[in-house]
Amino acid sequence: MRTVIATLFLSLGLLAATAQADGIYKWVDEDGVVHFTSQPPQKKQVEVVKAPRSERYKKWQEEQQALVAQRKMSTAGKPNEETSSVAPQQSSRDDAEKNAAKAATEKAEIAARAQRCRSAQQRLQELESHARVREVDASGGYRVLPEEERQQRIQQTRQILQNNC
Repeated sequence: MRTVIATLFLSLGLLAATAQADGIYKWVDEDGVVHFTSQPPQKKQVEVVKAPRSERYKKWQEEQQALVAQRKMSTAGKPNEETSSVAPQQSSRDDAEKNAAKAATEKAEIAARAQRCRSAQQRLQELESHARVREVDASGGYRVLPEEERQQRIQQTRQILQNNC
């Protein structure tokens, strides 16, 4: 019975630890020693080195929603037969709604572009500052990028920066 209870508590503890282990956090203690941890410390002065997957997914999702909204606006701008027979008041309301939707889309696109810019700047800094770059492969293990692939990714990231910043 004790073994079962001990195993249960151990598995619950490991489950709780892995739930928060997605991110990498950097902080400096009172002695000036820099620490990198997978769990956010209780201190307020924390720098997020690698955002947890859920936050990265949210950023990606926002970018995708901005692109979808932009595509909808580009197809909504095409005239159809119904708008030509509508009264002038209805037409001006429709124009105002289209202008508001277009402004919202442009704002979302600017935000998505700024986010892509920040992400690319961070990626470039990581790629250039570390000679050995590790990434998680499909099986969940780590692999070190060969120098040729690292240089190729640096060039791709610079191209993204040139297009978005």
